[in-house]
Amino acid sequence: MDPWIWFAVAALLLVAEMLTVHLLFASLALAALGAAITNIAGGTLTLQGIMFAIFAAISLLFLRPIALRHLNRQSSAEATNVDALIGAQAFVTSVVNQRDGQIKLNGEIWSARTEEDEEIPDGEKVLVLAIDGAIARVTKSK
Repeated sequence: MDPWIWFAVAALLLVAEMLTVHLLFASLALAALGAAITNIAGGTLTLQGIMFAIFAAISLLFLRPIALRHLNRQSSAEATNVDALIGAQAFVTSVVNQRDGQIKLNGEIWSARTEEDEEIPDGEKVLVLAIDGAIARVTKSK
């Protein structure tokens, strides 16, 4: 068997991985590369199959769980969408009170309201406490 067949199998498995993103097919692609190296080194078809099985077992049992833990930890630590705006600094563009107001947050104009009965004048720096739909709940920054 030619080594290009193992490389083709590895490529197909990587394409499947791009569609699923579970690191299962990537582990098997790594095993196919191990079998290809065995083929290039002159190993028999039986030895190539054994090496494929060994590489698959190692990558599925040891490497994949480590990679998944790393990916899950990284993605959950970063806030996204409106959660990333909570705690951000903004500037008042129109007086903010409990009923009305606007702020400039991340380069965009947002409707804003205060949590308490306070009035924050134009140009003041505020801290975003929460996002309720399209309204930012803010307090005067200290």
